[in-house]
Amino acid sequence: MTASLPYHRPGHQAAHLTSMVRMRLQRQTAPLPRADGALLKAVLLILTAGVLATALAVYLTHRRDEPGAVPQPARVGDVALMIPKDLSGIDDDGDTSRLVGMVRLRLDWPSLGPAQPENRKRLLVTLSPPDRVNEPARQLATYARFLTPTVWSNPGGLVVRGFRKGSPFENDEFYVSVPDGKGFAARCPIDTGSGLDEPCRITFQHRGMDVNIRFPRAIIADWAVMLGGVRRTLDGLIR
Repeated sequence: MTASLPYHRPGHQAAHLTSMVRMRLQRQTAPLPRADGALLKAVLLILTAGVLATALAVYLTHRRDEPGAVPQPARVGDVALMIPKDLSGIDDDGDTSRLVGMVRLRLDWPSLGPAQPENRKRLLVTLSPPDRVNEPARQLATYARFLTPTVWSNPGGLVVRGFRKGSPFENDEFYVSVPDGKGFAARCPIDTGSGLDEPCRITFQHRGMDVNIRFPRAIIADWAVMLGGVRRTLDGLIR
C-alpha cells in the first residue's frame, strides 16, 4: 500500500509563511562588536576635532582682519607713529576731535602693555608737538619762583619741595631728582582725594615730541624705570 505524502492546504501554508516573516522581523539586531564600537568613537572624535580646528582658524583669521587689530597711523608734529588700538587712549566713542595733532596712550603698570581694567595702576601718556614751555630748564625756572625753602627726602633718590601759599601750585608738591632736577621733575597734589587714579604728572621732551605722563603717586619711587620704559615704548611706535 503506497504511503501518501502529507497534504497542506493553501491557507495553512500562508499562515506558516506569515509566522516565519513575523519571527524574523521581531529579532533584535545584534550589537556591534567592541572593535567596531571603538572605531566609531575614534571617527567621531576625529570629526569633532576637525570641526573645532576649522572654527578656530576662521576666528583667528577674522581677528587678524579686524581694523582694530591693525596699528593706526598717527602724526605728532613732524613725528610719524603707528599706534596699536589696544594702547590707544581714545575713548570708546571714538571722539578724536580733542586730539588733533596729539596722541594719547593708556599703559599698564608695570608691564607697560595695554591697560587692564582690573589694574588701577596705569600711565596716561599724551604726546604733543614740542613747546618751549616744556623744556626742562624753563619748567624748573617757572617752578623755582614758587617753591618753599623746606626740602625733605623721598624714596627713589628724590627730594620733595612744597609750593608757597597763594601760588598757582599751592596744592601740589614738587618731586625732583638730585642734584638739579633735570632727570625727573614731577608735580603731585597734596590731597589725593580728588578721585584721580593718576594724580601725578610730568612733562619732558623725547625725539621731537612733548611727553606728558600722569601716573599714581605710589610708583613715584620707580621713576627711572617708568621714564625708561615709556621712552622705549615710544621708540617702538615711531616710524
